[in-house]
Amino acid sequence: MTTWQRPVLLTASSLFALFALTGCTVPVAGFTGVTVTAEGEPLGVILVCHDRIDGAVLYPEAEVAADAKDAAEEEEPEYTDSWASATPVGGYTSWPLTVPPGFDTATNFWTPDAPPHALEPGRRYTLQGTSDDNSWATSHHTFTLADLKKLTPDQVSYSVGDEVRTTTVADFRAHACADL
Repeated sequence: MTTWQRPVLLTASSLFALFALTGCTVPVAGFTGVTVTAEGEPLGVILVCHDRIDGAVLYPEAEVAADAKDAAEEEEPEYTDSWASATPVGGYTSWPLTVPPGFDTATNFWTPDAPPHALEPGRRYTLQGTSDDNSWATSHHTFTLADLKKLTPDQVSYSVGDEVRTTTVADFRAHACADL
């Protein structure tokens, strides 16, 4: 390699690395979490710290391995539940992740794209806030039905990086944005 090729190669590889690290991510504008109603129904919660989002997605993941099953045999479901808001969302919001009996989705601020699937025992779910133009998103939060059963209606579970935190809804609303 000649002396002029080395700087060109270094510059090209540095630009590729920079693009690979920054070109495919959506900036985080807040936090996503879960809570439950007094009846135990699961709710998604989002706290937008700056800017806006206008959608949310719930990705089912492979089932948690049972004693009799090998984790390698598990398959991820082929659906994603999603919700949209007619207006941009800032601040705190919550909505049902399932359709409880008697719930009118037409009067909810969040409109599901299709009726949400029932949450299954033993399956992990990842929830995240989105924007239709990919300008902003909220952090993702992964949970199971067992995680939801540990919550009371005044608690929210959310993720900061790889750390799962459980706090009161009031504390989440008042202090979570400090971690952004």
